[in-house]
Amino acid sequence: MSALSLDELLAVFLKDRWLRPETQKTYASRLGIFKSYIGGDVLACEVTRDQVLEWREQSIGNAFEKKISEITWNNYVRHLRAIYKHGIDHGHLPVMKNPFAGVSVSVYKKKKKVLTQGQIKLARECLMLSEKLEQARGKPERIHPAWFWRVVFETFYHTGMRLRQLLYLTPGDVNIRDGYIVASSEGAKNRVEHTIPISTALGPHLKMLMNSARVMGFERGDQLFNVNRFSERHRSEKMNTWQVERFFDLLSEACGCRITPHRFRHTLGTELMREPDRNLHITKALLGHSSVKTTLEYVHTDVEMLRPHLENR
Repeated sequence: MSALSLDELLAVFLKDRWLRPETQKTYASRLGIFKSYIGGDVLACEVTRDQVLEWREQSIGNAFEKKISEITWNNYVRHLRAIYKHGIDHGHLPVMKNPFAGVSVSVYKKKKKVLTQGQIKLARECLMLSEKLEQARGKPERIHPAWFWRVVFETFYHTGMRLRQLLYLTPGDVNIRDGYIVASSEGAKNRVEHTIPISTALGPHLKMLMNSARVMGFERGDQLFNVNRFSERHRSEKMNTWQVERFFDLLSEACGCRITPHRFRHTLGTELMREPDRNLHITKALLGHSSVKTTLEYVHTDVEMLRPHLENR
C-alpha cells in the first residue's frame, strides 16, 4: 500500500463515489481549506486527531476571534470525515481511526428565518417599481430585467422550491395547461423528483416567462430560468447560483430586510401549518422532503400560534 497524499485520497474518494460536479467541488474546497492549515505536503496517513483539534481551536476556539461559525466547522468536518472513512473502509489508509471522527461541535439552534407578509408586500412593490422604471426610461435598472426577477421571486414564494431546483427547470418541466411543475431529481437535495402545483397567483407569471422563452427560441430542454438570455447586461451561458444570490442581495438592500430563496421554504412551511386544516404530510409533499422529521425543521412556530392554547387553558 503506497502512502497517499491528501489530494490522492480525495481523487480515490471521488473516483469511487457518484457525485454531482458541484458536490465534487465542495469536497475539494473543504480539503483545500484543511490543506492550507496543515500544509499541502503532509501525507493523508500522517494527519492526527490532535492536529484536527488544534485546527478547531484556531478556527472556533475563541468566541471573540473565531474565523468560522460552529455550523461551518461541522460542515468542513462532515466532508473530510467522509473522505477519510472511505479511505479507511477500502484499505487506502494504514490507519484504523478517523482523525475527523468525534470532532464536531454542538450548535445553538435558532428559529428558522421566515418572511412576514409586510416584507413580501414591500419586495413586490420594489420589483414593480423597477419594472416601471425600466419601461419608462428604456434602460436597465439595478435589478435587471425586473420582469424576469419578479417571476423568479413569485416562483420561490408560491412553490418554496430550492434554488438548485429552479436552476434545473426546463420548458418541458412546466405544464401551464394542466397547472404543475416537475421539480427534477437533479436539482433536489435528496435526489427525488416531485411535482408542484401551479397556483392561480403564480400562473400568469410563469405563462409570461414561457411565452418569452418561446419567442427567444428556447428548446424544450433548455434552462428556463436563464437571465442571460433575457438581459442586456448578463452574458453567461447559463444562470448560476451567484446571479440569483446577487439579485436577492440587491432586493434585500432595497427592502431593508434579508430575503433569500431558502427563507421562502421556511415561510411556506410555516404558513401551511398555520392553516386550520394543516396537514404535515401535505407540507412534506409540497416541500419535496423524504421524511416528516425534515419538514418539522422548516415549520416555525411563532408566539401568536401558541397564544390561543394558553388562553384556552
